[in-house]
Amino acid sequence: MHFERLEILNFASYCGEHSLDLDCNSDCPVVIILGGTGYGKTTLFDAINWALYGTDYERDLVKRRERQIIDYVNESALRDAEATQGFVEMSCTLYFEHDGVHYYINQALVAQPVRNNEGKLTPMQTDRTTALYEITSSGDHKRLKYDTIFLDEILPNNVKDYFLFDGDRIYNLSNPGASQEVREAIFRVVDLELIKNAIGHLSDVATEYRRKANRESTGELSVVEEEYANARERLSQLKEEEENLKEEERAIKAQIEALEEKLKNLPDTSKLQERRSQFVQQLQQVEAQQESVTAEIRALCATVALSFAREPILTLINELDSKRQKGLIPKKVSQALLKDLLELKRCICGTEFQEGDRIFQALVARLEAERAKSSGQELLGLLFQLGTASDLVGEAVQQLNRKDEELQRLQEHRRELDIAIKQVDDELEKLPKEDVAALTSEVRERRTAQISIARKLQQTSDRIAQRQAKIKEYEKKREILGKKQENVRRLQRRERLAQRAADELEGIYETFAEDSRQAVEKLTKQEFRQFVQSASAYQVALNEEYELQVLDSHGNRALQRLSMGQSQCLSLAFITAISRVSEKNPPLVIDMPFGRLDRDVHDEVSTRLPEITSQLVLFLIPEIEWNEVTAKNLQPQASHIYRLEFDKANRETTITKL
Repeated sequence: MHFERLEILNFASYCGEHSLDLDCNSDCPVVIILGGTGYGKTTLFDAINWALYGTDYERDLVKRRERQIIDYVNESALRDAEATQGFVEMSCTLYFEHDGVHYYINQALVAQPVRNNEGKLTPMQTDRTTALYEITSSGDHKRLKYDTIFLDEILPNNVKDYFLFDGDRIYNLSNPGASQEVREAIFRVVDLELIKNAIGHLSDVATEYRRKANRESTGELSVVEEEYANARERLSQLKEEEENLKEEERAIKAQIEALEEKLKNLPDTSKLQERRSQFVQQLQQVEAQQESVTAEIRALCATVALSFAREPILTLINELDSKRQKGLIPKKVSQALLKDLLELKRCICGTEFQEGDRIFQALVARLEAERAKSSGQELLGLLFQLGTASDLVGEAVQQLNRKDEELQRLQEHRRELDIAIKQVDDELEKLPKEDVAALTSEVRERRTAQISIARKLQQTSDRIAQRQAKIKEYEKKREILGKKQENVRRLQRRERLAQRAADELEGIYETFAEDSRQAVEKLTKQEFRQFVQSASAYQVALNEEYELQVLDSHGNRALQRLSMGQSQCLSLAFITAISRVSEKNPPLVIDMPFGRLDRDVHDEVSTRLPEITSQLVLFLIPEIEWNEVTAKNLQPQASHIYRLEFDKANRETTITKL
């Protein structure tokens, strides 16, 4: 998509008709619009959005700014309409090109001037239209059906916030607690919702075939079909519950991060919060070590379990060794004895072993060697194998004892850290400032809620696993019983095909989501270094919780140490990354991109911005954002530069091209 021109009529402070040429080329991809605060920059930003998205953007205006689109009718035009007892038309028209075809969208409304009870002049909407046109090669204007599907292919409504944005709003992406918004940005831009929709559609198809199979089946198969359908429905409900719990957990984590950030910024709490952060970091390391040690203990338990048979093994070893020394052991034993031992999985001493373990493998090897020799196997070899088994069990017991001691030390350390964190929280609540106590109390409540949700999430996950195991049992029964009822069998095959396709897509969805996260993380790191070369000591990460993180050289969190400008650069790096991953290459429209940036960052950002997109529209404040540094970098890249002048007496804006 490439913007070509914007035309507005009686829109906000723009009385009458106004036009901006937005067309540009790869050598000069930038359009710059200069204007002071309140001069009408944001109005033009709104005009582009309204032209593209019509009623959808009108809902955004109500939600974000509590404004109706009718409020944008120009005051002077409204007064003129009252004087002539006529109507006023307000419209925005955006011309654009996509895949070599030229289009334009027009959003228009007609209003009648009326006086309210207080005598104030207000507009009352009498008509509202939306029109989409294609300009053909012959110059004709062909009206098309205004279809959101068409627009979604060009610049989807659900991703516009990440390519048409204002500086303040994009700054929030790097704030603590923004992980949910970051996750949504990635999922929307890479079209993951399309896969999700396909999963839902295939699941619905499978459900319908299950219902048909249930209606067609008879006898025992009818009972199984109904139980299978109920199990599938319950599994779907559990998965939905699990996703809702995950969303709730992410939201609470975001709230905790935001509250902790507030506490860190309070002077009386900074040292205590720093101590708490150190304890939490240590606690996370201990928890990771606990998981590792516990996994090692589980692996050792299988071998240690043989310790119950170790005493009989030692008795047999001593007996065999005594007979060996006396010369009472024959050199060979029959193959039949070894076969019996392998079949019984029990030694002559009574020691049991399992197929595949070391004792079993040793006996098999002995049997194969005996077969090759066509003679009996030596009891001396058996004596050696039993000795090896005894040593393995003894070594595993020692390792298990050591690991158990290590686990106990870690558990004690974890308890100490939990107590230390609680003591810091108690100190925070005792601070005299009411806001500190209130914030600390709120954080504690959120953490308690987080623990509760984590418990529910684990329970739901366990129930899902149980339900999936039960479904496999039903599937086997269906397959056996379905052979007797051919009409039901056909429906079962179709149901299995649809369900397997849905399950396969679900796996693809999860893999694609993780691959996209990693790709965005990699590119965000690269872009952040491009935007802020002075921040090379920081390591940027986008973790599995979709939290934008900044770590210092010691691995400590450093997001709060970034300046406002650096934080905005992190957000810009993220936006650039998702744009590159999506490969949509849309126009990038930014209102006040340098508003929060330090002057020393202006040079790096203004140099980088024109390189990240094929069309860049910037709304800048003179002197503050458009200064000697940004002008030097952006002016050679600009196809058009406009200046907005505002008449305070008439509250009207005029546009001058420089």
